[in-house]
Amino acid sequence: MNRIGSLLLLVVVIAVSASAIEAQRRWERLPPPRDPQFYVPRNKLEDFDGRMEVLLIKGRSWAGTLRAQNGSARVEAIEIRDTSNAAQATGVVVTINAEGGPPGEIRSLIDYDEIDALVKAVDTAAKAGETITKLTHFEVHYRTKGDFEVMVFKQLSNNAIAAAVEGGFFDRSRLLMTLDDLIKLRWMIVQAKEKLDEIKG
Repeated sequence: MNRIGSLLLLVVVIAVSASAIEAQRRWERLPPPRDPQFYVPRNKLEDFDGRMEVLLIKGRSWAGTLRAQNGSARVEAIEIRDTSNAAQATGVVVTINAEGGPPGEIRSLIDYDEIDALVKAVDTAAKAGETITKLTHFEVHYRTKGDFEVMVFKQLSNNAIAAAVEGGFFDRSRLLMTLDDLIKLRWMIVQAKEKLDEIKG
């Protein structure tokens, strides 16, 4: 092999080694994946839902299903009772089934005492407009303890104002919708809360 061939081979070997080292350094900077074994419940419903070696009684009432741009969201009132100590947790479960997202359904559990704050945040977010910032685009976010997130934003493509909801912990799924859809979802959540109020009374 002549000198030019040897020199080219040396340059290729150095370039490949450097890129492998850089890729390794990038990988080391990535956060470790969430491990289900060390999962800590973020609210009462998650705590009750994950209890083991106890008999749990779960009740649900359907409040509505929203068909959005890339899938659907089902809203239900939920009650979980622990028969070992007669304790219970109530709230709303929003089940997201989005095309192009993780396979299967993604559930978000929202405690009863979180519902009013969520509804108020949706009301405020739905009124968001270009006056909330002096910059050209905006996003408004609200997230519950159980990682159910509501977003209203100005789209980059056509400058229209749109909305989305997102849920999940290990895998997250986003459902794109219009502002009218978001208001319908809010109404379903309120309906679910009213069902829970009925069983309390």
